[in-house]
Amino acid sequence: MVGMVIHNVKARKFFYRNLYRKELVLLVILTITAAIWTGLIMVVAIDHMRTVPYFYASSSDGILTPLKAMPAPNNTSKALLE
Repeated sequence: MVGMVIHNVKARKFFYRNLYRKELVLLVILTITAAIWTGLIMVVAIDHMRTVPYFYASSSDGILTPLKAMPAPNNTSKALLE
């Protein structure tokens, strides 16, 4: 009778130990996945910040003219369209 109780206690202990190890491995995998996703989002965000946006001017008949970004903001229309 005592041997059976000890066997049940050991079996329960091994069950919970193995379950804990499986959950720990899952937690590590999810943490690594979250770190990779965070890194990818940061890379995309930083890369997007560095790109120069495209600006277009449209005429009254709907023709688009690409504009170049310039460091001097107060230019005439003629200088911007060149």
